[in-house]
Amino acid sequence: MNNPETLSLVIGGEQTVIRMYHALDRRDYPGTSECFMPDGIWDHGTHALLGPEQILASLSKRSATLFTRHYVSNFIVLEHGGSVAKVAFGLTVYRSDTGAAPTLPVDKVVPALLADVECELACNDRGDWLINRLAPRITFAARAAS
Repeated sequence: MNNPETLSLVIGGEQTVIRMYHALDRRDYPGTSECFMPDGIWDHGTHALLGPEQILASLSKRSATLFTRHYVSNFIVLEHGGSVAKVAFGLTVYRSDTGAAPTLPVDKVVPALLADVECELACNDRGDWLINRLAPRITFAARAAS
């Protein structure tokens, strides 16, 4: 697992995933959607978003005051061959939406959720790894404050 080809895949794949969440957290929704293949799928809760256009349209409906941070951990390559790979990672999500722009540091925040994520990546003609399918499975969710 320590050969240069595999290490390059791990680095390239992980950077794609982190770049996507980095863009998402900074409300760069075009940048988020560009991390997906043209026919890429984001399993998003109860529905799937197909392709960058649907992803961008869905993200554009998010609250203007929503503040999030997504943290990727334990990134591993499960399978790979040629220009495709299947990876898995843990995801921790912090979120706050008070109805107003956040003041940093955001106060009294706990993780909103933890998820196990399976992700299929594909290498395009330019040699860029892009997300072909992103499938988070929520394992822990914070209860709403009462």
